[in-house]
Amino acid sequence: MLSKMNSSVPVAQCWYLRRHVPEGRRRREAGGVVHCTCRYCQRPIRSRDGGRWDLADGFDIDALASAGRTAHFCVIDTLDEMVIARYTLPQGADEEMIAERLAEIREKHGIEEDEDVLEVRLVHSQGALKLVH
Repeated sequence: MLSKMNSSVPVAQCWYLRRHVPEGRRRREAGGVVHCTCRYCQRPIRSRDGGRWDLADGFDIDALASAGRTAHFCVIDTLDEMVIARYTLPQGADEEMIAERLAEIREKHGIEEDEDVLEVRLVHSQGALKLVH
């Protein structure tokens, strides 16, 4: 398979950086999702919070979260853009319980820094939030 690759076709910068950069006209949906085109690969991308841009035709964990009824934590591998673990939260969990559970998850997965490859998100009916502690 590698022998059939066309070496004259360059790989887009976003493939190396694993970060898409918006370019051109942006279109906002009613739910707050913004759509645009990536400057490097020219593929459609989307953002929910204006910070992180993902491929528009990919898996959208935030959209699924808004349809869910229970809150849970997701541990996400940001390089492979995969959910590698999910931990449910009991209904009515207070901030102290959420902080304790977050600390346990970060320790279990060895997440020490906020800019680590692994990221913990609290997913609830209002969408997914990146947790920074």
